[in-house]
Amino acid sequence: MERLARLEQLAENAVISVEHYGVAAITGEQRDDYLHGQLTINTKEFAHNSVRHAAHCDFKGKAWALMYALRHQETQLLTMHRDALSQSLAQLQKYGVFSKVDISDASQDYGQWLLHGPQAEAALQSHFGSLPEAELTTLQTDDSVVFALPGASPMYWLLSRSADKVLAPLRDQDAVVWYGSEVFEAVQIANGIPAVSGNSVNAFVPQMMNVQALKGIDFDKGCYMGQEVVARTHFLGKNKRAAFSFRLPVATKAAVDDTLEKQVGDNWRRGGTVIRAAQLGEETWLMAVLSNDTQPQDNHRLAEAPEHVVTAEPLPYSIVEDKGSTIRGRK
Repeated sequence: MERLARLEQLAENAVISVEHYGVAAITGEQRDDYLHGQLTINTKEFAHNSVRHAAHCDFKGKAWALMYALRHQETQLLTMHRDALSQSLAQLQKYGVFSKVDISDASQDYGQWLLHGPQAEAALQSHFGSLPEAELTTLQTDDSVVFALPGASPMYWLLSRSADKVLAPLRDQDAVVWYGSEVFEAVQIANGIPAVSGNSVNAFVPQMMNVQALKGIDFDKGCYMGQEVVARTHFLGKNKRAAFSFRLPVATKAAVDDTLEKQVGDNWRRGGTVIRAAQLGEETWLMAVLSNDTQPQDNHRLAEAPEHVVTAEPLPYSIVEDKGSTIRGRK
């Protein structure tokens, strides 16, 4: 794996490891009904070729996991950080015994990679016949599924039972650069995508991490675990926090649960908590949960690296919620 200095220097053709993510697989005739009562999205109206952001919460509305939900043939796949997977899977299996579903850890079955560039696209086209036509839509074969991520530069997320076969045409090409999972983390942070791991598992309500801005919460669906808190937070405007991305112009140690401080006059006060971090060769990317009234000009710094003052990167979406006064049209 090659070490990337700065995200802006990402190679034209890149294969990026997603080895720190795992996969939960849910099969059985009641899989959609069961997940409908567990996740923040409407799985009863889940298109076969779509990909959705989603959260899995406890009864207090705190997220066990943030995930991408998608289908592979007759199986519902949930891909998420392995830290979150162990917690989420235990909760799903705990209640799944009452439904006609089979819930398993399929992390060893599916290799996961992020692909970028014309050479990578050619390899995907060779295996799938074409590329996904739109963002967050899939193409599938018997052993693999691929979906397109949103962003200015096309990237494709591959989940495959035969990843070595799909990626084989790229291994001997000098133009293709292979990167570790820290580059995946930096890409996700730069695109404003939250995740939970470590101490952030079961610590935040989904709206505190912008899940609603990613269309990962269906507020008009029926009951699910944590729905009362998530809905009340939305409809009564109770959420006062949001996630913001930062880029430090140096490589420094940063980790989930580190403290981000905010400058208030001549003083520095606790501003929020890091939920995602990526150290590259010459820069560090962070995502932190802060007050949702944070302004672009507000100065922040890592408490563990106070010499580096930064401001939030622009998010590719709005965190302003369109609130309502009632919960309407439940399904």
